[in-house]
Order: sequence, then structure tokens, then C-alpha cells
Amino acid sequence: MNTVFDVPALQFPVEADLILPGSKSHSNRAIICACFSQGTTIIRNATPCDDVLVMVENLQKMKFQIQWIDKEKGELKIIGGLPQQSFLPPSGEGSRMGVEEGTVLDCHNAGTALRFLVSVAALVPGDWTLTGDAHMQKRPIGDLVSALRSLGAEITDTNGCPPIRVKGGSLKGSVVRLNASMSSQYLTSLLLIAPMLPSGLTIELDGPLASESYMELTLQTMMDYGFKIERKLNTFIVQISARVPISGVVTYDVEGDWSAAGSWLVLNELSRSRIRCVNLHADSTQADRSLPEFIVTLRKRGDITIDCSSIPDQVMNLAVLAAFRNGKTTITGAKNLRHKECDRLAVITSELKKVGVLITEHSDGVIIVGNSKNQKQNSNICLDPHDDHRMAMCFSILGLKIGAIGIKDPHCTAKSYPAFFDHLVSVTASPRPIVIVGMRGAGKSSLGRRLAAKLKLKSKDSDHVFVEKHGPIKEYIAAHGWAEFREKEEQIIEALLTAGSVVSLGGGATESKKTRSMLKGRAVVIWVQATKAELLQRLESGKRPAITGLPLHEEVHKLLVERAPNYKEVATIMIPPKLRYSAQVPFAVKALRALVHSDSL
Repeated sequence: MNTVFDVPALQFPVEADLILPGSKSHSNRAIICACFSQGTTIIRNATPCDDVLVMVENLQKMKFQIQWIDKEKGELKIIGGLPQQSFLPPSGEGSRMGVEEGTVLDCHNAGTALRFLVSVAALVPGDWTLTGDAHMQKRPIGDLVSALRSLGAEITDTNGCPPIRVKGGSLKGSVVRLNASMSSQYLTSLLLIAPMLPSGLTIELDGPLASESYMELTLQTMMDYGFKIERKLNTFIVQISARVPISGVVTYDVEGDWSAAGSWLVLNELSRSRIRCVNLHADSTQADRSLPEFIVTLRKRGDITIDCSSIPDQVMNLAVLAAFRNGKTTITGAKNLRHKECDRLAVITSELKKVGVLITEHSDGVIIVGNSKNQKQNSNICLDPHDDHRMAMCFSILGLKIGAIGIKDPHCTAKSYPAFFDHLVSVTASPRPIVIVGMRGAGKSSLGRRLAAKLKLKSKDSDHVFVEKHGPIKEYIAAHGWAEFREKEEQIIEALLTAGSVVSLGGGATESKKTRSMLKGRAVVIWVQATKAELLQRLESGKRPAITGLPLHEEVHKLLVERAPNYKEVATIMIPPKLRYSAQVPFAVKALRALVHSDSL
């Protein structure tokens, strides 16, 4: 049954701390390495997304000793060792799948799992049939099958695609040539089994390697487990496993998923939001660790070309970002996206056109003409991710930006990020701190209270909190001095900068360099401007004395000259002077929404 998730338009920049799923790419590599290691390994944070579930289920079918300790937390127990026994499948299993008899390893739409398991199946005694859904049965794998066959595998494919039939336990070669120009997963598949071959394995690449950065993740994971790999240009030499038996239990942690972070990083860029993915490793070897560098490149104006061959899984997110920049963006290096869960180049093109994005596809990528206002051609548009998790996520970010977007069959995100839409809902309800700055008498506290009421947020005032903690400000300064006052004020402001708050600051708070740094990095700042005449009138009518010892009119002039540059430095939004009282909140609300829904970066 088809379902649609209606993506709510963001009303203001948001802030949230998210714990991302474990990287499925890292998880599946770590799981196979643990199966080939001696001793017991506990893997943590192998989030049970569809691809990991498929990998575990099929390894269990092959009689590897692997079981969930806590599925919700992604904890697995694996006792390493290659199964030796041959066994028959449940009666009729092969015929029910429409393939020849043999144990069926159904990988559904998990291309990584199928490609890795083909090589594993060639190692393990038994008759195996590897298959998947209708789309998987169209995904090419002939080059990997040919390489395995040259190593002695008894293996056949179906016109270069699954289903694939393997008689396991037949590998005997030690040198192989491989064409991995279509997918680096072919190389990873052979690397993972290489330590288990009688003489190890030397792999010589025949041509270029697709998505080389994913191969780096494979090498790092294998080395984490103690396997020895040597690379000489396009040749990889893997020694047989010399790892000593493990005493006790080894724990291995899967990294947070940089691929999953891509959507949130793009949302930050598009909406001045501050979503932090707290379990990412800055020094990760995951390919998509370099996405922030590509985002910086897209900040440039004019026509640019970016080669995404190192981060193909981020092409869709980058295409959405490119739609809102000034200039034409040509994305190249993405030819292999035509053989993923869907033809990603064709789908990103057809679906973004529905919302008015000027995009065309070419054989190796897409071209987007940005700053086209990207207005929806009609309301309530439903975008079809074609059962592709990465499509559904990038379309959702587009929906947050422009509003009135539905995502067809959103459940497909379970392939890599089961909690994605739960996170999306929580993020939209978590606005960044909004901070009001300006001169004493400008009306900061009043605006803060009224804006918080309008947006249904919490109203806070740093001066009020200071008085509650330390007593009257004037008396505190007299007793302790300005420097200590500013230090205490900095601490209070830092504690008040929480999501869902409107915080009014004292007039001189931005004199602190530390406070200015906090505001620029952590808040949306509204500067309530006022003329000298307005300030004098309000201060005099309110009988508010000078605080510097100067006559009030001299003090206002002096402080206005000194503080205006600080306000300007931190301000995201400026409320113009002489704006009537009743128009201030509508002006601020409109400006906040423009931060999210502006036509271009």
C-alpha cells in the first residue's frame, strides 16, 4: 500500500543534536571481517537498517555464528570461523523463489550485501543462489562473477546480473584481474575474502577504480581486524590471516554514518540551521567525510563544475543545494549512479523538474541552473523516490526548504536510516535560539516577549537571570568591577542559548568577544535598531539614569558609536529604527522565515 509523508515547511532555522545510525557500509565490512577472524567479536552500533539485517540474515543461513545481542542498539555477537559443513535448504525453498534448488540468499534491494556475499558464498561449502528484488535482478555484477570464476569458482550469473548460482568451497587461485570501473564493491568483495584463501590473494585492477574512497574504508576496516594488505598502485596484495587466536572478547564500534549526515549538512547550509551529528568521526575514512568541502565549493558564485566520483552517494543532496545557488552547477563523475537502487541521475532530474528546478541529466551527471527561484509549479507536489532511501532523504530536505512536498513510500529510508523521518519531525520542532541585541532603551525585552509569544517559544532575559543569581547589576559592578560582571554575563548567556528560546541581552553584552563568538556560531541574532533621539526619549520618559557618569545624551551618543559595530557583527536580522511598535513582530517573523525560504544562497 502506497503511503505519502507530507514534509512540513520550516518556519525558522532549527537546532538539534542527532545520533545518526551506524554506517551500513562500515557495518557490513566489519561484520564480514568478524566472521573471518578468530575468537569472539562484539560489534556495536551496527544499526539494524534493512541492508544490515539482510547481511546478518544471510550469513546466518550460511551457518556463520552470528546473533543479535540487542538489535535495537545494533549489538551483534560473532564467533569467527568459516563454516565447513554442506547442507540442504528447506524443502522447496529454491523453487518458491523461481530459481534452481539450493540455499537461497535473498538480498532484496541491498546491492552491497549481495556483492559482498557472492564472494563469501564461493568460500563456504554448499549450493547457493543469490538473488534480490526485480530491480536488483537488473543490477550488473558480471565483472565480479568473471573474477571469481578465474579463481576457480563454479559460478553462473543471469545475463551478467542476479540471480547468481554458486557451488561454494571451490576457490583455489591466488592472483586475479578485476574490472572495478563500475563499482568499487567488486574490489571490496574480493578483498574481504582474500585472507581466507589458502595462499592469500593478489588483485590486479584492469582499468580505473570507481569510488576509490570506499575502498579506503574497506582497507581501514580490515586493518582494524589485524588483516594485512599491501597496495602497489593498482595491485592489492592480501596475506593469509596470521591473526593469533583471541583471548576473551573483542569489541568493535561502527562509526556514525557520514552518508546519512549529508541531508542534515545540506539543510544547515540552506536554512542557517545548526544540526549537529554528534557521533561522526572527523578523521573517518568514510567517503562522504569530504562532503563539507564540496559544500564550501558550492558557496562560490558563477558557473562551476564539481567531480563527485569520490562521493557519489551525495550527488542528490548536492543537486538540491545547487538549485539554490547563483550560477550553473555541472556535476560529473556520477555515471555509476545509473546502477544503484534506481537510476539516480534520471530520477533526480525528473523529480526536481516537478518543483521548477532547471536541471538536465547527462551521461556522467547533471547540470543545474540555480537562482531560478525554484517556485513550485503547483501545490502539494508528491515526489517519487523510486524506493531509493537517498532520494527520499534529499527530497525531504527540499520539502523543508520550499514547503508543500509529499514523499511517496517514505519507508524506503529504512534501508540505511530507519529513524530518518522521526528525526525530521523532531528537528522541525526545535528552532535555533533567537537572540535580541541592541542599545538600552531600544525595546529588546518587549520585542523578545512578544516574539516568543507569537512563535510559541520560551522568553528569557539575561539581565533578569543575572539579578536572580547575583543581585542588582549596578551594585555588583560597583563591588566587583566590569570585567567580572562580563565574565558572569558570558556564563549566563551560554546557558541560555538553548533550542526553542528567545533571549534578550543587556545592551553591552556584545562588548565581550566571547559572547560575540557564541552568538555568531549558535544563534539567530536580531538587532533592534533605534536612533539617538528615540533612545533619549525612552530613557528619559522611563527615568532611567546614566550608567557611565556622563550626562545621558553624551552617554547614549558614546555607547551607540562604540556598540553599533558589535551589533552589526553578530546580527542576522536588523529591525529598522522608527518602525512602529505593532510592526516589529511581523517584521521579525517574516525575516526569520526568509532565512529558510529565500530563493538563493
